[in-house]
Amino acid sequence: MINDPKSAQFISWTDLGTSFVVSNVGEFSRSILGSHFKHNNFSSFVRQLNMYGFHKINRTPRAQRTTTDAQTWEFSHHKFLRGRPDLLDEIKRKALEPDLGVKQRVELPGEVAAQLQLMREENGRRERELKEVRRRCERLGGVVNVLWEAVAKAVPGGGEWLFSLCG
Repeated sequence: MINDPKSAQFISWTDLGTSFVVSNVGEFSRSILGSHFKHNNFSSFVRQLNMYGFHKINRTPRAQRTTTDAQTWEFSHHKFLRGRPDLLDEIKRKALEPDLGVKQRVELPGEVAAQLQLMREENGRRERELKEVRRRCERLGGVVNVLWEAVAKAVPGGGEWLFSLCG
């Protein structure tokens, strides 16, 4: 597909030949995908590339991502290189079942990671505040107990009348 002259306006190698670019995603999906796959869904195409270890880079700035027709995407794989068909056999589909013994790390977009860090810091502050409030409550509970004992000793009848008013 990438070397087919009919597809050249939609898919091509980068200058270095280490990745390829899909331009005009909407038209690429309508015109090219259906002739090479059982679907013409660009998202499915991207998922398939990811399953084989390709990485995607959306080259369209966020502000311009309103239509799929205007988007340009770049995909790369360290063994998918222009002029190196001998490496194609080494591109294997990733295992479907992840190794549960290995924690998987998810890389978040920068702004999401920054928001998450701020939330973690705020959560830490709230936990420290909560511990301080609990400590104060325990101290106040002790003071109340001392006061009850003092009232019980000082008031005739052991302060039972006061307890009936408050209880």
